[in-house]
Amino acid sequence: MVQLRRMLGVLRENEDPPGAPREPQPALAALPGLVERVRGSGPAVSYEVTGAPRPPGLAVEAIVYRIVQEALTNVVRHAGATAVRVRLDHGPAGLTLTVTDDGRGPAGGSGLGLTGIRERAAAHGGTARTGPGPDGRGFQVLVTIPHPRSQPRPEPEQEAGVGS
Repeated sequence: MVQLRRMLGVLRENEDPPGAPREPQPALAALPGLVERVRGSGPAVSYEVTGAPRPPGLAVEAIVYRIVQEALTNVVRHAGATAVRVRLDHGPAGLTLTVTDDGRGPAGGSGLGLTGIRERAAAHGGTARTGPGPDGRGFQVLVTIPHPRSQPRPEPEQEAGVGS
């Protein structure tokens, strides 16, 4: 199921016309540039990174970027917000991403963008919650993505008769 969700996410994102040049998937290092572009289109956007960064892998970096991109797009299109806070926390168990705005708050619907955020998080074992901000005003997207579990190394097999 995880592989199928990843593939559907790739297909959904690939809306470029045939033959269009392909660009590498965005990574966490590209988030400040995304924030700057949104700042230029309206709301004041703050960006904060906390915790000890631990490379989550390129696939997780790409989905975190896409989730922030979708959340900020929703703010610009729907929220009427004057301020947005983007926070990425590198915790011991994984990444926690929070995007909070001071806009109108939930509109009572769940569009494809919010569904896509949930699907992206779930594809990597994470969760996504969306709804009113912590003080009951505005809107918040809260996503947690666990660190990939390290695969245990297989025990070397003993040959029959060796060491007996």
